[in-house]
Amino acid sequence: MYSLRGIPISKGIAIGNVLIRHDVMKSVHYNARIDDAQVESEVSRYRDAIVKVREEIEALKKRNPDQMNEQNSQIIQFYSLLLQEDLFNKQVPDTIKNQLYPADVAMVYELENIKSEFDKLENEYFQSRYLDFKAIADRILRKLYGDIDLTALQEPIILVAEEVSAAEVLHISKEFVLGIATESGGTTSHAAIIAESLEIPAVFGIKDLLSYVKKKDQIVVDGYKGMVVIDPDNNTVNDYQHIKAAYTAKEKEIFQVVALPSRTVDMEDVQIYANVSNNMDLNIARRHGAEGIGLFRTELAFIANQKFLSEVEQFELYKEFLLLFQEKEVVIRTLDIGGDKFFINDNTPRDANPFLGWRSTRVFLKEVDKFKQQLRAIIRASVFNDNVKIMIPMISCVDEVRRVREIFKQCESEVKSEGKPFKYNIPVGIMIEIPSAALLADKLAKEADFFSIGTNDLVQYTLAVDRNNQSVAKFYQPLNPAVLYLIRLTIHHAMRNHIPVSVCGEIARNPLYIRLLLGMGLRKFSINPAYIPLVKSIIIKSNSKETRVLWDSVKNKSTPQEIEEILKYDLKRNLLEIYESYFYDEKRDWKGLQL
Repeated sequence: MYSLRGIPISKGIAIGNVLIRHDVMKSVHYNARIDDAQVESEVSRYRDAIVKVREEIEALKKRNPDQMNEQNSQIIQFYSLLLQEDLFNKQVPDTIKNQLYPADVAMVYELENIKSEFDKLENEYFQSRYLDFKAIADRILRKLYGDIDLTALQEPIILVAEEVSAAEVLHISKEFVLGIATESGGTTSHAAIIAESLEIPAVFGIKDLLSYVKKKDQIVVDGYKGMVVIDPDNNTVNDYQHIKAAYTAKEKEIFQVVALPSRTVDMEDVQIYANVSNNMDLNIARRHGAEGIGLFRTELAFIANQKFLSEVEQFELYKEFLLLFQEKEVVIRTLDIGGDKFFINDNTPRDANPFLGWRSTRVFLKEVDKFKQQLRAIIRASVFNDNVKIMIPMISCVDEVRRVREIFKQCESEVKSEGKPFKYNIPVGIMIEIPSAALLADKLAKEADFFSIGTNDLVQYTLAVDRNNQSVAKFYQPLNPAVLYLIRLTIHHAMRNHIPVSVCGEIARNPLYIRLLLGMGLRKFSINPAYIPLVKSIIIKSNSKETRVLWDSVKNKSTPQEIEEILKYDLKRNLLEIYESYFYDEKRDWKGLQL
């Protein structure tokens, strides 16, 4: 039995047998050749693979409507049309015949050819089409190698891989994929976001996972603790089954608070909003009692479509979304692109450290036409919700906010001159996720209409640590005194300048940090909708005066460890049931290997 540590991505516990999914491109033997006698059978094998892919894509259209929303249906329809292209139906078979390449080598050869052709085009839309062809080619290669498609599973499994893409997770069948464990990836990846929205237990960033797990191994995925247990003994399996049952019962109990007002014991109102990426998340937010949408991540639709959406396409997307949540406040974040989310142009130079390079608002302040397309689409869609707001990510200085507002005003003027209806004076806020922004919070509060503290990136940039890198993950410390200082500083200056402030990072949903954030003065949480009942259950049992005492007791401490011990003691003393369920593994004597 081995227990391996990773990054908790999506809560829940899954127990099942492993299905290992390897990177299909690494399986291609590029020097392989066939002889004349094999050509006919190789072409036939290739065409059989095409047929199987087509059948699976057609089957996707008949999936559970809760998982197959309009956006996903459009992607599947697009894939169906793509399969009719000459690349797949003529060029690959011709290459098998003329070059005597095996089907897989011919597929990759033609894929590279079409990439070269698209790269020559100046139009970014056509250049990005390569990614669409690559997605189909990947499916065909898996058929050639006999890999099981994740949508065609016949029995429940735990998916184990080096990494999974957002597109792969988007098409997973919840019925058969019980959990996900990967060697790479982190909480901010879109694969992680989708896994959470599908409520599939997941742990990413498990170092050397594939070195320890074997085909058909039984494995436990603990999405609460960021742990996987390989080949667990009977006692461990029984323990986890009890823990899973206890969590299920506890969550049902907690869910009863959904209809209650979010208010502390001493009658301080606290808003709990949801972070969402698609309509599926929106439905979860409704069920769990979200008071509004504090973060609508717009980039997922672009990634799913593997292209930069036009203004018209974006307008329809935002219109549909705003109509579904018409009566509530909705904060739409402009594209957080770059880093791990390249899609505007596949030729975009890769930074050695993309999270410190050409990313997000920095991209848009250079690609102004693209930025204006998104802003215009949001402005036009604003007529469908009186409470829409716009949020700009990755702001580092006052000049950036002023330039964004200048572009925004240009967009308003353009839409007005075209005679199109829109809501005037849409509030424009900013993300505080770079230390310079937190340190400039007093000045930025005079330029922005609201703040949202993105603690995931704030921790990374403050401590110079990539949480997705397991080698340095231990240095990712949200309770580092420097991080807490920046959070409190931002909240203080927002309150002083009378603008709303929220926290939309992971710490806002963590039971250990909620009372601390209340003590700092935070009155607006924006979290994954699945965690809303848990967070509310803590808030309604908390006294704001006591939480201020809690903040006073930790604000002068020097280490994260000291602060964590105080917070654990506070949670144990005031909310014992939540403490015991959240820290259930502390007394366990884990055998075997822990990384």
